[in-house]
Amino acid sequence: APVHEPAVLHKVVLPEPAVVPAPTLPSAGVKMKHVWQSLNNCGPASVVMMLSSLGVDTDQETARLALRGTNWARGMGPTPVDPWVKEQFGVLATWRNNGTNALLKALISNGLAPMVTQWLEDPWVSRISHWRVVQGYDDARGVFNVYDPLRGRVSLSYEWSDRNWQPFAYRYLVIHTPEQEPLVRAILGADWSERTVRERLFLRARNEALQRDDSPSWLAYGEAAYGYGLYAEAVSAFEKGLALGSAQGVFTLRSSYAQALRALGRSQEAERVQQQFGTNTPQPAVVPAAEILAQEQALEHARSEKVRFTE
Repeated sequence: APVHEPAVLHKVVLPEPAVVPAPTLPSAGVKMKHVWQSLNNCGPASVVMMLSSLGVDTDQETARLALRGTNWARGMGPTPVDPWVKEQFGVLATWRNNGTNALLKALISNGLAPMVTQWLEDPWVSRISHWRVVQGYDDARGVFNVYDPLRGRVSLSYEWSDRNWQPFAYRYLVIHTPEQEPLVRAILGADWSERTVRERLFLRARNEALQRDDSPSWLAYGEAAYGYGLYAEAVSAFEKGLALGSAQGVFTLRSSYAQALRALGRSQEAERVQQQFGTNTPQPAVVPAAEILAQEQALEHARSEKVRFTE
């Protein structure tokens, strides 16, 4: 894959946080209830658990219909959570990519339990993407204590958690009150800005791919490059990742790989890729906000590097 330093798009200036987060403790946990999920309902069940930490009581069936609809085969992405919890309970949901173990600990030390998307088990056992809530951690044991809607209350090593989080862009979501938003902003720091998240994730994913040289890292590099608007780099990384191993279960690949090819004017290859990875869903008439931001960044790269591509 071509390697170069990305253009600096925007200097993000954030206001000074109104609050100072509590320091990260050697161990901490957030009080909440555990919920056993119904069929394919890890996302809504995790949302219900997180809401319970704020004293909000609801059930996963109500959450399922709001966040997944009536199709049992459909999973839950992070986007619909904030509008639903805001309307129903007056609280907020903030999600980002590029999470770290240190960030999870900082959130928990400040009374906020995040949910994360990871493999359910090691990918050589099964390749099922899964939401779980990180309820606490213990540095002495080197583990996160998670409330898993399918497996119960279990402990996962820091290394296991990080490795099985990578294929999903280190995505996390935290539910909080409006009054806690300044605290969340202070903990996230520069990563409160979506543009900053994309740049940092790209640099991180590229470094991990070059260092580890394995299939998950190259596929993650492709996803990050796509999100950062570097379409040719994304395609090269996807191709290397697929050559090194399986992409089964990496659900984002079916759209990002094809969309990157389309942006480069390679429409026939894009159709083949889209069929290969199990979706014949037509492209939306309205481009989602995340893709709009990727396109804006691609235009910035093109202007700075005088590169032409298909809009």
